Amino acid sequence: MSFSGNRVRTYLLLIVPAMLLPAVPRAYGEVLQVPQVSEQIGMGRMEVIVRGPWGSAPGHFGKVDEASRPGPMDFAITQDALYVLDPVNARVQVFDLDGDFRREIAIGTRTADFMCVDAGGNVAVLDAFTRREFKIFSVSGRLLAHAGVPASIGLPSAILADGDRIWIEERHNRVYEVSVEPGKRRAPARIVTSLTGRPQGRSHRTLHARKEGADKVVVRTGAPQETGKSVTLRFPRRVTSIVTLESDDSGQVYVAAACLRDPGADQWKADIMLVVIGPDGGIAGAMGMPNAYVTDHYRKLGVSRSGDIIQMQTTEDQVRFVRWVLRPHTSERRSP
Repeated sequence: MSFSGNRVRTYLLLIVPAMLLPAVPRAYGEVLQVPQVSEQIGMGRMEVIVRGPWGSAPGHFGKVDEASRPGPMDFAITQDALYVLDPVNARVQVFDLDGDFRREIAIGTRTADFMCVDAGGNVAVLDAFTRREFKIFSVSGRLLAHAGVPASIGLPSAILADGDRIWIEERHNRVYEVSVEPGKRRAPARIVTSLTGRPQGRSHRTLHARKEGADKVVVRTGAPQETGKSVTLRFPRRVTSIVTLESDDSGQVYVAAACLRDPGADQWKADIMLVVIGPDGGIAGAMGMPNAYVTDHYRKLGVSRSGDIIQMQTTEDQVRFVRWVLRPHTSERRSP
């Protein structure tokens, strides 16, 4: 099976510095020092591409003000559209990248957690914990498949699309290609194969990241049958979690981590630090951005195939999606 509001285009100044570092030939296997993001006020520019208030109308987003405060849970970026999983309103909303609302897809559940979109615009939605099932919808919103998550997949952490294949990730580690038998609604999907790390095209190259110690993230890329290539990023502050691991069509890898702002003052305050690893294994860019959320959701950052960096932010009044651009910079440091 192939699986492939209002117009808003404003520029805002935000308290975050950013830097773009020149590519320097490097050998894989090094420990690279992520540049320090100053805690003093610096000015960076971002572009708001979509925004909408809380609510249920087209272009609005649902929020439940109880316990964990669920809101929009996941989103995906294509070359010309932004797809947002809005489970409180049991739908996926589609916007163009100028902020105009295009359409919505009714998904028939309010407990969906993850989503992805293939090159043809078909949408997969995964209910990972409550119903343990996933659905696939066509561009027009027609239900194409409805299957259960295989029992051997313990704790799903994402659903991914790779050509005409569907993958379910388990605990941010191993991914499983799943196959759906037509006509058997909610029957468990069949596992076709599995990989350690996220797939990167039909070559079966994979991308994997893990925390190491208090301030390091190890990123590995390569084919499973090979030794692979790894880069160790040493962040200037303690890493609490890995927020993003994605790649673009040019071969750049994007890794973002939540880093404690001031461990001695408040263990709950953190910033997001994004690092771009070039095809040579060196740091091609680095940027800090606010960890600005009032709702519970699974995706904070997404990267398009062309390298657009999109962040979802939620406030008491609205949801907004912003595009970040790395600023030019002229220095780079390598950890000893």
